[in-house]
Amino acid sequence: MTTLRKACRNCTASKRKCVVQLPKCTRCVQKGLECMYDLEPLNTPAGQPETSPTLSFNPSICDSPGYCIMKTLKFCGSDIDPAICRPGHEDALGIIRLGYQPVPDLVRAGKPTVFVHPKLQLHSNYNHFAAFGGTGKSGVSYEIFNRLIQIDVKTVPVEEALTALQALLLYLATFLFSPSQIEQANAEKFLDVLSEWTQTLLESAQTRMPRNKSPWQQWLFGESVRRTIIMSYVLPLALDSFKYGYCSYWLFVESLPFDKRAGLWMAESPQAWIAAAQARTGEEVGERLTSVHEFAESHDGSDPNFCGDMFLDLLAFAHNGYKKYKKS
Repeated sequence: MTTLRKACRNCTASKRKCVVQLPKCTRCVQKGLECMYDLEPLNTPAGQPETSPTLSFNPSICDSPGYCIMKTLKFCGSDIDPAICRPGHEDALGIIRLGYQPVPDLVRAGKPTVFVHPKLQLHSNYNHFAAFGGTGKSGVSYEIFNRLIQIDVKTVPVEEALTALQALLLYLATFLFSPSQIEQANAEKFLDVLSEWTQTLLESAQTRMPRNKSPWQQWLFGESVRRTIIMSYVLPLALDSFKYGYCSYWLFVESLPFDKRAGLWMAESPQAWIAAAQARTGEEVGERLTSVHEFAESHDGSDPNFCGDMFLDLLAFAHNGYKKYKKS
């Protein structure tokens, strides 16, 4: 994963907040300044035009990721292995029920899902999810899955890598919690592929963002990538929590960023998107990213209105264990 200093030289000298992204931070873009980091990313391509779109996806934006986990450990001895929940806890199944199971029906209805948006414009040859995701468990054949798994996500366009990961994610979510132990075992074989594809998408999206997109389409693509990556980590997290009661990379998941503004993802037109952001133009909407941890902590004990965005509901549930979501 690309690692950057938390602030560029200009923002450090001015003692201003720096929203780290490539090729320039937000403040340097706005002021037309040269943007330099003391620790440059190792995988920045040489000679990349500064006008190229970039994906804001910097896990370091949260200064205290995992505090909610740490505060549960203060009464534990140093020799106790901390648990998120007891093995077999229904919260893990609740994550699957909220985050993945509704996706095929919503796709067929043309409605936004937790991590797939029907209005994201993609070339038909790139959209593996369209041929795979709307079928449900009964429509997932060996032939379809075999074609999917043969894709080299490191060489295909980033849009195709996104839809391939979304299709793989839905497949694994369908079978990892299947009553059939054979189906579970077969699905678990591809968890390493899920991890590899997720990392590849993150790296590709930061350096090969699609060009010539409208502000709405650019935001939709960036948020689709961020949500898909988060859900790609949440799935094995839910599996480990169900099996063992803990997950070794929970703190990392809590540091992952997304745009928390309720209503933007559920908008189905650029006009509705701009209105949801209370902006005048698409350029004014921009991105306002927060970490999973910061978002969920801000809603702990509250009853917020997420404008029908199940992704926000899911993060609040997975983090805070809302009792109201435990109803079947």
